[in-house]
Amino acid sequence: MKKTHSLPTTAFATCTFEIQADGAAIQLFPAGSFKGRDGRPTDVASGHWFIDAAVAARVIAKAAARLNDTVIDYEHQTLNSAVNGEPAPAAGWFAGTALEWREGFGLFVTPVTWTEKATGFIKTKEYRYLSPVFSYSKVTGEVLDLLHVALTNFPAIDGMDDLPALAAARFDLADPAAPFTEENHRVNKEALIALLNLTSEASDEDIENALNGLKSDAGKVQELTDALAAAKSAVPDPSKYVSIDIVEAIKTDVAALKSTQVTSEVEQLVQAGLSDGRLYPQQEGWARDLGTSNIAQLKGYLDKTPAIAALKGRQTDGKTNFVPATTEELSGEALAICKSMCITPADYLATLKGES
Repeated sequence: MKKTHSLPTTAFATCTFEIQADGAAIQLFPAGSFKGRDGRPTDVASGHWFIDAAVAARVIAKAAARLNDTVIDYEHQTLNSAVNGEPAPAAGWFAGTALEWREGFGLFVTPVTWTEKATGFIKTKEYRYLSPVFSYSKVTGEVLDLLHVALTNFPAIDGMDDLPALAAARFDLADPAAPFTEENHRVNKEALIALLNLTSEASDEDIENALNGLKSDAGKVQELTDALAAAKSAVPDPSKYVSIDIVEAIKTDVAALKSTQVTSEVEQLVQAGLSDGRLYPQQEGWARDLGTSNIAQLKGYLDKTPAIAALKGRQTDGKTNFVPATTEELSGEALAICKSMCITPADYLATLKGES
């Protein structure tokens, strides 16, 4: 059976340790058992809060794991701002690694980076004490986590009874009336920020907006999932669809028609080239192969090749075309063909003789 624990409760205690602004270590909690000036805690059987080296080590580890520094404000305004709507300016800051346990004395913080304004208040003794806000176990009274600290001059402040509830809301603590077990973990704010891909400076409002966005996206995913399931289960209307076999048959017929069309066009181009002297008989096979693979290239060749008047009408009258014996016997038209085709007269003559 799993052990059931009482839910951590939030408190703040005004310690009577006087602060200084010269960088000296400041005591936050005394060693051992302690209680507030007003008699709290009243919800712990022992009537005391408690911290020792082992408890402090856990508190220090939690603080050190945070990315953001811990704030020191004025008169717990970080908690009160949600009620009175006033700003909560910082008096100072300290890193989680600034906490240290001093055996026999308690938990200290050093150094604290004070603001210029707070430094003046402390030097003139307008503020003299610190009040830590912390969570604790209602069973043992052990300090569980240091939430933040306030500059104050009073052992109690107006609205004290409401501050634990405010702290629970501000620091995402669970409902004090709800049961607490070892499985009932609180969400670590820094881990949540990282999970939502926010910056380390993200506010509570930024986190809330990101979570609302996820909720909205989750609804869209469900809508798409439902629509897909409906589409899969729907019976298709035969009047709006064609079978795959018919589509494939049509594609085959279209391909055959295109091939026939290309072959016919190539034949027309080759015959035209042969009839007006742009193609020699020896080029007929080459021209057909070129047109079949790239008809645009064959058209380009014929467009650039001049017609040879001497060859017009000679290719269909049953007579053999004259083939020069040497390059010197090539006509002007033949040399023009060589130039347009970017070939040498010797290669051209070899083509005419059927040597290549």
